[in-house]
Amino acid sequence: MISRLLAFLPHAHRWRIMHITRCGAQFPGGRQGMCTAVLAQCTGCGIRLHKVFYRDISDAQARRWLG
Repeated sequence: MISRLLAFLPHAHRWRIMHITRCGAQFPGGRQGMCTAVLAQCTGCGIRLHKVFYRDISDAQARRWLG
């Protein structure tokens, strides 16, 4: 019960990277190219984050983006 209440308090998320995938995608403008998708989860509150970059970025850049 207390862990559910602690999830509402502001805290610095501690992201644990679950998946970094690279695949082909169709961009919003209609072009096609490579994209990078990052799926991470906070170890404190369990919230999940899904971010798609419409360019090919390295694993280090994805980890830097998460903080």
